[in-house]
This record gives sequence, C-alpha cells and structure tokens, in this order.
Amino acid sequence: MAAAAAEGEYAENDGIQKLIPIVNKLREAFSVMHEDPIDLPMIAVVGSQSAGKSSVLENIVGRSFLPRGNGIVTRCPCEIRMHATESEEYGMFKGSNEPDRKYFDFNDIRLKIESETDRLAGKKGLTVDAILLDIYSPNVLDLTLVDLPGAVRTVAEGQDLDTPAKIQQMILRYIAQPNCIILAVSAANNDLAVSDAIALSQQVDPKGERTIGVLTKLDLMDEGTNARRIITGEDDSAPKLKLGYIGVVNRSQKDIIDHRSITDAREKEAQYFASEPAYRSLFARMGTQHLVTRCSEQLVQAIQRELPTISKKLNALIHQKKQELRALPDTQPATLRSMMTEVIHAFIEEFNGLIDGLKKSAGFEDTSELVGGARIEALFSSVFRQEIFDLFVFSGGDASMAEDNIRILMKNTKGLGGGLFMDNAALDKMIANQIERFRDPSLKCARMVFEEMSKLQSKAIDQVAVLGAFPKARLAIIEVVTRVLSGQHEKTVDHLNTFVEMNCHRINYDHPDFDSVRVMHEVELRRFGDEENEEEKTLVLKAHSGQELTSEEKAKVRGIMERRQRASQGQQPRAADGGTVSSHFQGGMSAPPTNNTTVGAGLGAGSLVRQTSKDVESQRLHHFLKTISPKEQTQVEQVVALTDAYFALSKKAVVDQVPKYIQLLLVEHTQKKVAKEVMMLVSDANVEELMSPSDDVKIRREETQAALEKLQEAHEMLFEVSRAASTGL
Repeated sequence: MAAAAAEGEYAENDGIQKLIPIVNKLREAFSVMHEDPIDLPMIAVVGSQSAGKSSVLENIVGRSFLPRGNGIVTRCPCEIRMHATESEEYGMFKGSNEPDRKYFDFNDIRLKIESETDRLAGKKGLTVDAILLDIYSPNVLDLTLVDLPGAVRTVAEGQDLDTPAKIQQMILRYIAQPNCIILAVSAANNDLAVSDAIALSQQVDPKGERTIGVLTKLDLMDEGTNARRIITGEDDSAPKLKLGYIGVVNRSQKDIIDHRSITDAREKEAQYFASEPAYRSLFARMGTQHLVTRCSEQLVQAIQRELPTISKKLNALIHQKKQELRALPDTQPATLRSMMTEVIHAFIEEFNGLIDGLKKSAGFEDTSELVGGARIEALFSSVFRQEIFDLFVFSGGDASMAEDNIRILMKNTKGLGGGLFMDNAALDKMIANQIERFRDPSLKCARMVFEEMSKLQSKAIDQVAVLGAFPKARLAIIEVVTRVLSGQHEKTVDHLNTFVEMNCHRINYDHPDFDSVRVMHEVELRRFGDEENEEEKTLVLKAHSGQELTSEEKAKVRGIMERRQRASQGQQPRAADGGTVSSHFQGGMSAPPTNNTTVGAGLGAGSLVRQTSKDVESQRLHHFLKTISPKEQTQVEQVVALTDAYFALSKKAVVDQVPKYIQLLLVEHTQKKVAKEVMMLVSDANVEELMSPSDDVKIRREETQAALEKLQEAHEMLFEVSRAASTGL
C-alpha cells in the first residue's frame, strides 16, 4: 500500500525509475574498487543524537533495523540503498565478508550493522569507511540514503576527546559534495537556531539550495505551539530552505519498547496530521510518505543533472578497467605456455621497436628527449665523434708528446753516433702513443651504449603491463637480457681493445691517404716561406720525392736551400699565411669538424669532456722550438707534422669503425641473442612456476572483474534510460 501511495503522489516513467538503480550499481562498483572516481548524487541524513534521525530512517524504510543504545552508536557512515521489488523483504551487505547472504530477519540486520561497525571502526573508534546495506522490499521506492553519525557535544568515558570534532569532519566530508542532498533532521520542540543539523548544512549550503529540513517531535511541542509557520515559510526567524521543511511524527520511546510496528507508526502519524488543526490543511505536505517521495524526486533530479558527466566518466572507467583486466590475466594451467609465449613476443617487439625506431613502440610520443635507437645514434654521431675530433697531437697532457720528450725519443732511437735523418722507430712510437689515446673514448662509448641498452630493457619490460602480474617471469626475462647484454659488452670491449692494439702495432705508411712527401714539403714551406714562383715549387717537390734531377736542376735546388738557410739564421720563420710554424701543427688534417657545434643534443647531462685549447699548446711548442738548434727544430717539426697527419687519418677510421663494432656486437647481436634465449624460457620445464601470478593478482583480478561487470551493468541501464527518453517511452 505504501508503494502504491508513493506512485500516486510521484509518478515516474520506466526510464526515470532506473536512474537511482544506476547510481546504486555504480556505488557497488566503487565499493569493490575502493575509490570514488565520480561524485554521485546522494542524500545524507544529518542530525544530533536526540533529534530522532534513526527513527526517521526506519520510518522511510518501513522496518526497525538500526542499532540503538546509549552514547555514540553510529560510528561510521551507512549507505542504505532501497530497491523496490515485488518479492519478499530482505537485506544484503555487499561490502562485507558475506556479500551474497540474504538477511530476512531485520533483527539480524541490526546485529550485522553492529558487527560491521566494530569490524570497520573498532570497538569505540570512528571511520569514514561506509557500511553498504541493500534493502529489497515491495514497500519502498528506489532511494539511497547515507546515515551519518549523530552530531555530539560530549563523549562517554573511554572515548577519544576529539570524537565530536571527528564526527563533524566526517559529516562535512559528505555534505560538502555539490551533488549531496542534505536531509537536516531537527527536533521541532527545540529552537532551530541551536540545531546541529541546520548549523552544519549552512556551512556548506549557506543559501539552502540543496537542504531539506525535517522536523521531528511535532507531537511533543509545548501546548499552544506548533511548527506550521516554519513549514509554510512564514516564520522569518527560521533559516530559509529552498526545498522547504517537512514535518514527521516518529515512534515514541514507549512505542519502541512495546515493539510497535513501523506500519502502525505510519498510520498513527497520518491520523495525527489529519486531526491536528495546525497541520490538517497541510496534510499532503506532511509525514514520512511525503518525505520519501520528496527525497526520491530530488535525488532523481540531481541524477538527471549529472547524467552527461556520469555517462562520460562511466565510459572512461569501463575502458580503464578493461585495460587493468588485460594486465591481470586469468592464469589457467592449460593456457600458461601460450600466454608466456605472447608475453615474450610482446617484450621482444617492444625491445626491438625501441632500438629500431618502430612507431608502434611506446615512448615515441615523447618529444622532450631522444629515446632508444635515436639516442644511441646520437652517442655515435655527436658525442663520440666530437670527443675523437677534439683530440690533438701535442695536447691533452700526453707526456709522450711533451716538448723535451720528443727530442729525447728521437735521440734514443738513433743511438750512438746520432745521424743526419730522423729514425722511423721514433715516428712509430709517437704515432702508436697517439693511437692509444683512442682506447678510453672508445670504451667509454661502448659503456654508454651498454647503459642505454639496459635502460631500453627496463622500458620495454614496463611497456608489457601483463608482466607486472608475473614477477617470476619478469625476473627471468631481466636475468636473461642482463646476462646477454653483459656478455656482449665484454666481447665488444675485447674487440675494441684489439682494434686499438692492431692500429698501434701496424703503422701503415703506404696508406693511400697518407702523403708523407706532401707533409714534409709543407713543413719546409712553413719554415722558410713560399718560393718565388711555381717553377721553384715544382722543382723542390720533385727533389723531395726522390726523382732524378739534371745538373742544372740540382744547382737550382742548392740555391733554394742556401736561401732557406740564410732565412733560418734570422727570425722565427713564418708561413705564407702569416701564422707561426707551430700553429699549423695543431690544425690541418686533425682539425675537429665545425659543422656540429652542439654535442649530444637531446642527450642531457653526461656529455664527454672536451680537451684544452690547442692555442695554449701551440704557444708551448713555439717557445720550445726557439730553445733548440735549427737541425733539431726541423726534425721535431717533421715528426710532429707526420704524427699529426697520421693521427688525423686514424681519427677518421676510429669514428667510422668503432660505432660499427659497437652496433654489431653490442646492439644487433644482443637483439638476436635476447630473442633466442628469452624464447627458450617457453620450453623450460619450469614455465608453470615462472607464470605463477603474484599473491595479490588473483584478488585484484576478481575485484577488477566484479567492478567491470557492475560498471557495464550500469552502462546498459543508462543506455536503456537514454533510449526511453529519446523515444518518449
């Protein structure tokens, strides 16, 4: 009969009736998810302990089920979700340890609320964690109410002195949400100015736009007084609420002791309002049944306002939960091997994709820095190349190229008696010492690529989200990649050391790009200046190359040499361009490239350190040459020039060959071996152990699956509502 009366007062079409169940279904999903990603519309019941809040709730439900007692009984929120059905009445606690149990005895529901309160809040504590109570009955409307702890000013012995403040914070936490409709329960026989419910609601709803005032104990007001003017809005002293005030009459303490039923209490309430002169004309706006209808109406309107936002966020949540479910696979023994194969293929694809630059690999949308193979390429083409070309003969603190050491080395190689010409052994030693300087930059480059490959391994594993569910398989893959990568790094280091050593031991003076005659001739030109004409230049070059000369040509060459000798007894010779001789030994073929001034762009910190300025070293050589004999000057200049020329030639080879070694041995061979050895895990007898999920994966999967199902149910219900609204059904 109550349901029929409600339908008569507030008729809803089939679509509108499903709005509240949609919200209830979402709340179930959020309970499983342990989060509230959407601020869903709700009705929160607020009042002091003595205002009759519990009685109002029981009258709305139509059954007596809430715990009673002295002190603070309600110590955590209780979401009461009412579902209109045609079957028998029962309750369920879907957030408890028995979510599927049906409670047909409402006394058992009361006991369960007490035990759930103790479980969530302890024996005397408070908690914001809510009890979820679903009540199915043919005598209710679809409605959801949140019963909050009653506001108190004092505490019982043994309770925390901060309890009143904590309760107030808990209440405000709920009612501060813009989508919350506040049911402010106040006793009519007390001044509203001191009502805790009204005071709390005004803190978050100062204009009274979403607060319904509920006046209890109208039958207990002093003789000659009533609340009519408050209910009609004529009392200017009462706080103004746009949703108005509704008067109710609850069961008295004697009724509760005598176990008067809620049905009898409602009939008694109706008789009171029908017979009381002050309220007779307001009968249609008074009583619990009107309160229920009013709450349902306001809740539906709030849901309708938020429907577009709810729909959008619901779709996003469904997509999110599907993604989470993919990362938490269902591990059936029969599918473990195929599942591991898929996981490994996914890892290999990600790992190779990062290196090879495939756009389908994750991370390529990041434009803040270079990643993967592009970063390794930058190490080769910018960082390593720049450091090699920043190496100069007679610079960087190389003791073998110290001024006096060069002269001593040349004398030692000549031995007893000295000699007129420079010995090849001195040049071999000088060049070998310079080539040895390539070792550290080459090994450093290999180390940097090794570290980058290690980062790519971690990045690829992180991109395969499903590996998070299988820690043993994840660890096994990491171990395989680390072992392969370390082994290939050692091989790369060995090959690079061999590369440097073989270039030190085999100085190829017959290299087609090493023109020693041209170098020696340029030394002569820099020492004594340019010849007077092209004919003399050609003649001197012919003599230096060992070609046969006529008697006349020999005489001319002797004349040129004598002229140079006279010039050498004067000031420091200058080159044709006006520069000093020593300044040319730092340039020429060994000069660094000038087309790439930004070294390691996009690589961040850690670029290789550049060498000291070559100008300082040039000055040192210049001053040193002035302290030795003309003969020694010539020989020192020649050995430095030849060393510089060969060193420049070697730089090109190193810049070309070292990245090739590293790419082949450390990058490509690692890719191949990783793909092969990781796939061997699939044939391992321990595949079942490797694919055993972590302890919490099963629980997380069950919770995610349950949340997804409820979200999808809510989505289907929302679709039905939208279709009904569009078709007018």
